[in-house]
Amino acid sequence: MDLVVMPSSVEGLLRAPPSKSYTHRALFASLLAGGESRLVDPLVSNDTEATIEAIRLFGAHVTRGRGHFVIASRSLVAPGVINCRGSGTTIRIAAAIASLLDDPVTLYGNRSLNRRPMGPLVEALRRLGASVTCGHGCTPPVTVKGYGLRPKTGSVFVDASISSQFVTALLMIAPLIGLEVHTRGPVRSRPYIDVTARVLEAFGVTVNARGYRSFRVRGSYRPTTYTVPGDYSSASFMLAAGAIAGRVTVRNLDPSDPQADKAILDILRRMGAKVRVGVERVVVEGGGLLDAVEADLSDSPDLAPILAVVAAYAKGVSVLTGLGHLVYKESDRIRSIVGNLRRIGVHASVVDKETITIKGGEHVEGGTVDPEGDHRIAMAFAIAGLRAKRGVRVAGIECVKDSYPSFIEDLSRIGAAAWLHK
Repeated sequence: MDLVVMPSSVEGLLRAPPSKSYTHRALFASLLAGGESRLVDPLVSNDTEATIEAIRLFGAHVTRGRGHFVIASRSLVAPGVINCRGSGTTIRIAAAIASLLDDPVTLYGNRSLNRRPMGPLVEALRRLGASVTCGHGCTPPVTVKGYGLRPKTGSVFVDASISSQFVTALLMIAPLIGLEVHTRGPVRSRPYIDVTARVLEAFGVTVNARGYRSFRVRGSYRPTTYTVPGDYSSASFMLAAGAIAGRVTVRNLDPSDPQADKAILDILRRMGAKVRVGVERVVVEGGGLLDAVEADLSDSPDLAPILAVVAAYAKGVSVLTGLGHLVYKESDRIRSIVGNLRRIGVHASVVDKETITIKGGEHVEGGTVDPEGDHRIAMAFAIAGLRAKRGVRVAGIECVKDSYPSFIEDLSRIGAAAWLHK
C-alpha cells in the first residue's frame, strides 16, 4: 500500500503517541521485576509487539486491558528461539537477558534486523563468561548461553560508538548480577541511556553515572505501576508538519523528559519556526520559507530523516552531522535520505560518512519515494508532500506501524490531503 500526500495546509491538535523507547524498557523491566506490574498507556506497534512476545517467551504472562498491560512474572525460562522481527531494541536487550540463563537462546529477526551489528554487546557478554555465537560480521542470528553469569559478576567495558542500546542492554541485567558498566569510544545517542535510567528508577533501581563513562546500579527490581510518557520521536513528524505547512499542537509531551528527540524543538526554532512549549504540550507554527541550519545529531539520530525534509524547505544549505551510525538502522538511512531527496527534486549530498548537506528553497518538485521498509524514512517523506509541487507518493507505507500506527490518521486529522493507494 502506498500513501499519497498532496500540497495542503495543516492545523490541529494531536496527542503524542506513547514512547516506543520507554515501552520497550518498561516491558523488560516488568519481566525482570517479578510479581505483577501494570503499564499504563504503552505503545502497541510492530516493534513493541516483538518485545511483548519476547517477554512471554522468557516466562511472563501479559494481559491486555484498555490502555494498559498487566505483566506477571516469576522465574525466567529459556525460550529456545526468539523472533525479534525488526526491533533492534528487542534483540539487544533480550540477548543480555538470555545470558542470565543456563540453556541456549537463539535470537534473530527479519532481513533488516539480521544486518544490524551486535558485536560490541557480544564481546561484553563473552567477557562476562557467556558463550555467544553470531552470524557473519557478528550480526543475527545470535545464540547466547550464559552459564558464566552469576551475582557479583564485577564490571565490563562496552563499545558504545555504534549504539547506546548495548549500554542499555547491560544496564537492564546489571541489578541482577551486581554489574558495573563502563563505556569505550564515543557514546552515541546518550539521552537514550538517560531514558533507561529513568525506567530502572521507576522499578526500584538507581543508576549512578559518571558522565557517560561509568554506570553503577543500586537497589533491586520491584514490580510497580508505570505510565509511559509521550514520544518526542513520533511527535517530531507532526511538529515538522506545522513548521513547513501551518500550525500543529501536540499534547502529552513532558518538557522535562530526557528523550533525545526533544532536540527538534530547538532546531525548529533556529530554522525560524515559532515554537511554544507549555505544560505537556508543544505548538509549532510555520508555513513560510525557513532558514538553513547546521545540526549535530549524534545524540538524536532518529531526527535525521525528518530534519532533512524540513531542510528541503529552508533557504540555503543545511548541514546535518554526526550521522555515521545511521547506516546501522532499519535501512542505510544516509543513502536513503539523500536518494529520496533527489527523487523529489532536492539537491542533497553525502559529504563524508558522518555528514549530509541539503540545499533547500521554495520549489520541491515531488514524486515517488521508496523508504525500503524504514518507518522513519516513510513518515518523513510523507510530510515532504505537504509542500511539494506534485505531492509525494510513499511506497510501502505500512511500515509506519513499527513505531506510529496512527500516523496516517493523525496526518488526516490536521488537514493533510492524504490518501492510500494500492
